[in-house]
Amino acid sequence: MEGGLNLLVWFALAVSMLCAVALVFAYNTLRSKLEQEQRKRAGIERIIDQANDAIFVLDFVSGRIHHANPSAAVMLGRPVEILQGMTVFDLHFPEDLHRSAERIADVWASGGMVYDDIPFRNDKGERLPVECSGKVTEFQGRPAVVIQARDIRERLRLQIEVAEKNALVEQQNKDMLSSLRYAQGIQMGMLPSLGELRASFADAFVINRPRDIVSGDFYWSARVGEKVVLAVADCTGHGVPGALLSMTGIALLQQVVGRGVIAPEMVLSELRTELLRTLAHQGEEGRIRDGMTIALLVWEPGTGIAEYAGSLCPLHILRKGAKELEVLKGERIPLAYHDGKVRPYAKHVLQLAAGDRLYMASDGFADQFGGTQGKKFKSAMLREALKATGSGTMEEQSRAMDSAFVQWRGDHPQVDDVLLLGLEV
Repeated sequence: MEGGLNLLVWFALAVSMLCAVALVFAYNTLRSKLEQEQRKRAGIERIIDQANDAIFVLDFVSGRIHHANPSAAVMLGRPVEILQGMTVFDLHFPEDLHRSAERIADVWASGGMVYDDIPFRNDKGERLPVECSGKVTEFQGRPAVVIQARDIRERLRLQIEVAEKNALVEQQNKDMLSSLRYAQGIQMGMLPSLGELRASFADAFVINRPRDIVSGDFYWSARVGEKVVLAVADCTGHGVPGALLSMTGIALLQQVVGRGVIAPEMVLSELRTELLRTLAHQGEEGRIRDGMTIALLVWEPGTGIAEYAGSLCPLHILRKGAKELEVLKGERIPLAYHDGKVRPYAKHVLQLAAGDRLYMASDGFADQFGGTQGKKFKSAMLREALKATGSGTMEEQSRAMDSAFVQWRGDHPQVDDVLLLGLEV
């Protein structure tokens, strides 16, 4: 009996010791978890307190500010202790309270969002534009919302400044475009009309596609007695620089032909002399760049005789019923400063018959990149296109050639001014 009692006592003691050990283990585990949680919370609070943006931890139910960091105090001009006794609604103006409550609800519903349509109110009663980022979390066992707010006054100031500058640039662009359109009207007014060309030829067409509103390509004609002098020229550059040079070329052509010079080779020679004299004030760099290539035709309708001289700008002839084009290439001497020996321009004489067609073009058509491989159209393809479309009327050929250019170019940018002049005798 006594032995059984001792056994029970020892068993009870053993159970008590095991329970004590279990309690100690549970206590140590719980304390370790609490310490870890405290360290984690302290680490989070350090991160919050060191953040450059203002951060508020809000009770979702009451809107009370549980925690505010030093950046929030600086932004609003109130000590952290004061802020932590306020609610989020104390940070806004009365007219914004409804929207503020809606935003807090939206943050809770979505788990987080960014908004910038509700300003804060600082200690001076000033409206402070902010961008807020809300995130749902838990604080001390209660649902909470963390609001991170950034002062966006500088951003808005820069946006206004950029908008004002953009508006200024846009207005300047409009003014420039308006000036270019006006200049285009002046330039187009200096070119012969299609009616004027058709008064000297049986029919004619012009494809004129400036790259930049105004063009460095031009065509020109004048009637001198029984003859018609006609030129197609491609000036250095495009846009405004090319247009200025083209108008110079028109003025000089009028001057040379006005003196009674109508032999095409002599017109080119004197035009070159006058152009170099006009540009003589420029430096060496300008001497290399500035100039033009030109095809010049003198046509006498009464005899059917045409005279041609060219400077790197060919004349294409498609005789009525012929299957091949004749090409007169002209001289490889530009109307510009030239380092090599300057030879005289040669004159070519043609006897033309009714139905024969003549074509003169700048290099913009042939130099255009496009097609499936992004290659140049090239002069050979231009000649083939002229042959392929030469059996229709001049109007049909004009539409076909223009369409061929547009289809070839596709999505590629236009690289140069394009000018193609077609004449039927």
